[in-house]
Amino acid sequence: MDGSVKSSLIDAYLAQRDALKRFLTARLRSESTAEDILQDMYLKLERAEISAPVENMSAFLYRTANNLAFDHRKANVRRKLRDEAWSEGTVTMAGIEAVHDVPDAEESLDARRTLEKVMTAVEDLPPQCKEVFKACKLKGMTYKDAATHFGVSTGTIEKHVSKALKHLVQVYREDGG
Repeated sequence: MDGSVKSSLIDAYLAQRDALKRFLTARLRSESTAEDILQDMYLKLERAEISAPVENMSAFLYRTANNLAFDHRKANVRRKLRDEAWSEGTVTMAGIEAVHDVPDAEESLDARRTLEKVMTAVEDLPPQCKEVFKACKLKGMTYKDAATHFGVSTGTIEKHVSKALKHLVQVYREDGG
């Protein structure tokens, strides 16, 4: 854009700023949002590169303000939809109170430490007992399928799992649980 045209456009903006603010405030029902949009508009005018001359600067300014207001409303709708979608996935309503389904950092850390202790206790089991426990309790294999897989009776599988669970309870109690 020609320097004199740009200067004239900015001069027109400054002369009509109050009227543009009233226009945007009426459209957006927020004086602070209107101020934000006017600031954005000024920056856009400063950076603009328009090749054709602007015949009606007032119309150009109002069209620009209207477009920026429209873009602002669209962005707010998208933000609201995104926030609602996120909220539906992570928040449960208890009456009028929102209850977040995500544990706080301390709970997550405690759970991770407990899991590490359990996995260490599982590794302390005798080899056959450890493999049977992992197959049945961690991988979800039925006792019958585990018996076939390991080539032992279902009763033997039950004994291995029972032994492992008793060991885990003992470790948990020794740890102060």
